[in-house]
Amino acid sequence: MIIDKIYRKNRELFILIFLFTNFVTVQAQTSEILTKAQIDGKYFKSYLTDTKNIIISPTRWTGKKWITAGAVIGGTVLLYQYDKDIQEYFQARQTPLGKDISKHVFEPMGSGVYSLPAMALFYGQGLIWKNERSKKVALMGIKAYLLSGFLVTFSKILFNRHRPYHDNPANPQIWEGPSLPLYKSFPSGHTTTVFAIAAVVATEYKETIWVPIVSYSLAGLAGISRMY
Repeated sequence: MIIDKIYRKNRELFILIFLFTNFVTVQAQTSEILTKAQIDGKYFKSYLTDTKNIIISPTRWTGKKWITAGAVIGGTVLLYQYDKDIQEYFQARQTPLGKDISKHVFEPMGSGVYSLPAMALFYGQGLIWKNERSKKVALMGIKAYLLSGFLVTFSKILFNRHRPYHDNPANPQIWEGPSLPLYKSFPSGHTTTVFAIAAVVATEYKETIWVPIVSYSLAGLAGISRMY
């Protein structure tokens, strides 16, 4: 009860902390460099060390990263003010074809149905052709997916926001805080994990201009599919 009261009194602060932490996660994941791309004890140990680095990385940020983080947080808080308008906009434009494309093409990217097999193909190609870069992308991508998924799950439990179908009519303003039952609407796990993998691929192949464009475009469409 005490935790719940603290949360409700400082809800906006908790949201800002989450957004800030989520931004830190992407920054830390995309900056990771594997010197040797193979599955061994060092790779699994890196999950712990990377988690630590994610937590302490703000202490190493330059002014540019702080400005970027502030812009991301400020933009998200601003968009939250139009949350219901955004929901109604997408709901009013649903079509049977759009629903099928959203459900079978873009939504699975965030759930790992497409992205994780893609990482497996990267690793397999690296083994066959002895391409360390492909193997590195695969291992970094899988790690990014799992670490971001862990962060999202923790955040869902912390915020416990209702999904649209939990209330009639839908009320996006209901945030239960740490309590039962768990509703887990915020943040979007699909969007966070697909962007984590997209960031790895886009960063590793940034010299080829179309790779970041395609990676982030697909991730963005996966996020839009959740609203749709």
